[in-house]
Amino acid sequence: MKTATKKRPVKVAGRHHDDVREDSGEPAPAPVTRPRRRATAVLAVVAAVMAGLAVWGTLEARATNAVVAHNSALSDVAGTADAAKQIDAALGTVFSYRYDDPAKSEQAAKDVLTGPALAQYEQLFGQVRKLAAEQKLVVTSTAVASGVKLLDGDRAALLVFLDQTGTRGDGQRSTGAAQLSVTAERVAGKWRVTGMSAA
Repeated sequence: MKTATKKRPVKVAGRHHDDVREDSGEPAPAPVTRPRRRATAVLAVVAAVMAGLAVWGTLEARATNAVVAHNSALSDVAGTADAAKQIDAALGTVFSYRYDDPAKSEQAAKDVLTGPALAQYEQLFGQVRKLAAEQKLVVTSTAVASGVKLLDGDRAALLVFLDQTGTRGDGQRSTGAAQLSVTAERVAGKWRVTGMSAA
């Protein structure tokens, strides 16, 4: 005589499933729909991000190529050297200052600076002028290194490193350095600085 076997419910992930199928007696498979859906969603997001990066990379490369196409900083050796030489000398003169001859610095600034750069200079040295007179300050600036980042016809962009030495009337000396990002424009063969910012 056969005894009927009760089916015991098995709790899997919050659900009750019979441990045997009524038709075949094989174990019931665990549900897999949620993990598959998650994996598909994750792959879709990754694919979208990768596609976005690829488009961004392509646009950036095109923009870079467009700039490089007009940049002769590497190919025009003579033009690059001339721009660097003139701008180095201009900045060395402009950022050198004597308390007893401020007019010389101011005239030099008008000769080699224009536009926003001249306005920046006037604002800066308006503050320096009084202090220099009180301390009998002499500042000497020298461009020790520079690199032309862009040369496009009569426009240029440079990175310039200046060494500065200050001497006060009581003999005290101080030294410092400045790193400037500079834009310039050539007018009638002469380079003039149009903009300056700390780099």
